[in-house]
Amino acid sequence: RIRQGKGRIRKCKVDYLFYSLIDVIVDHYMDVLDVLGVKVEDIDDQLMKNLRRDTLETIYDMKRDMLSLRSVIYPLKEIIIKLHKDEETGIIQESTNIYLKDLFDHVVQVNDSIDTYREMLASYVDLYMMLNSNGMNEVVKMLTIISTIFIPLTFITGLYGMVNMYIDS
Repeated sequence: RIRQGKGRIRKCKVDYLFYSLIDVIVDHYMDVLDVLGVKVEDIDDQLMKNLRRDTLETIYDMKRDMLSLRSVIYPLKEIIIKLHKDEETGIIQESTNIYLKDLFDHVVQVNDSIDTYREMLASYVDLYMMLNSNGMNEVVKMLTIISTIFIPLTFITGLYGMVNMYIDS
């Protein structure tokens, strides 16, 4: 659009160019977040199909990715708030200020999506622990059944052996 001489960027001033650049960056963050969102949803399927340790590692890697993405988005949110409120300097014109409000809404949406995905990942960790615990409970249940059968047999065998010891003497 810039090379063709079309669009609002050629007609407006530097503040609109600044807004446009930040808007493109935020749009790319939204695309990245969409890809991460699909991966988060895939983790749910992985947890239900098989309980593997690498799934837990994937969850923690994604939580780290979400934290790094949030650490980039949060300062951007603060910058937009400061530019929107800082009307005395005249850096941002009133006509561009409307676009900044829209940009702020997008940043808040990205931030909220990051928080939602982080909460989902935290619940997946809890789900992993619960499923792992249920598996352990099944093993303990089986061991309890086996010991219920063999403890009385061991007692009877021990008692019978002691009786035979006294009979032989």
